[in-house]
Amino acid sequence: MSRCRETKANGELCTLPASGPQGLCWAHDPANREQRSRMASRAARSKGNKEVTILKEEIKALIADVRSGELDRNDAAVMVQAYRVLKDFVALERHVKETDELAADIEELKREYGAA
Repeated sequence: MSRCRETKANGELCTLPASGPQGLCWAHDPANREQRSRMASRAARSKGNKEVTILKEEIKALIADVRSGELDRNDAAVMVQAYRVLKDFVALERHVKETDELAADIEELKREYGAA
C-alpha cells in the first residue's frame, strides 16, 4: 500500500497509508477537512473539561486537608488564590479557542460564498 504524499506540520513526510486516487491519507484529504475540524473542536473542548475536573478534585483535596488539620488555613488561602488564577486562564484559553474557531468559520464562509 502506498504512503501519503503530503508533509506533516513538522516538515516530515506523512507515514499514513494513502487511501484515495489523489495519493493522500484521510488526515490530508481535503474532502475530510470539515469532519477533521469538527473533531478537533470537540477534542479542544474536551481538554478544557478535563482541566476543570482536575482543578475541582485538587480543591476538594485542599478542603479536606484544611479540615483534617494537615494544611494551615493561610497556606490554603494562598493556594486557593492560585487556583483562581488557573481557572481564569482556563476560561481565557477556552474563549481564545472559540474566537479563533469562529474567525476561521467566518473566513471559510466568506471564501465559500465569494465575499472575501
